[in-house]
Amino acid sequence: MARHRRDPTRAVRCACALAAAILAGGCAHPSVVPMSGSGGEETGALAEIAAANAEYARALERGDAPAMAALFTDDGEIIPATQRGAVSGRAAIEAYHAQRLAGRRYADVSITTAELGVSGDLAWEWGTTRLTVRQGEGAPVSLTGRYLAVWRRGADRRWRIRAELPVPDPVP
Repeated sequence: MARHRRDPTRAVRCACALAAAILAGGCAHPSVVPMSGSGGEETGALAEIAAANAEYARALERGDAPAMAALFTDDGEIIPATQRGAVSGRAAIEAYHAQRLAGRRYADVSITTAELGVSGDLAWEWGTTRLTVRQGEGAPVSLTGRYLAVWRRGADRRWRIRAELPVPDPVP
């Protein structure tokens, strides 16, 4: 009898593909929470994920890479738009954020959930970002973007990011 080894990278790709299919299909699914909200577990997840997004924004404004990385699962991944492959694992995510923060200051960070879907201990979220960044002594620049995130609720019942795909908007 053949045994199948669990491939965590494949699982993330499948979760992202599923989330993308749901988004692209525009289907009405009972676990999808539009920003007007609904009842039960989805509303609780929306509040908890919104709080985690607010903490991420505060950590980015403080330049706190360890706090940003702490919002990811131990096996979390970021799929950056500006480089090949993925940044995998909390330690690598912290190093990635530390490199991004070097020489830059972020202000007025806003993360807005557009839609959230929940299925048990997994959730997908897409939304928009708006922030101001200053590189060195340069003039502040306002940037916007979109993102797709897969969240996983851990044994401690806390939602953390399992996979994130940030997409910067084109600069005008």
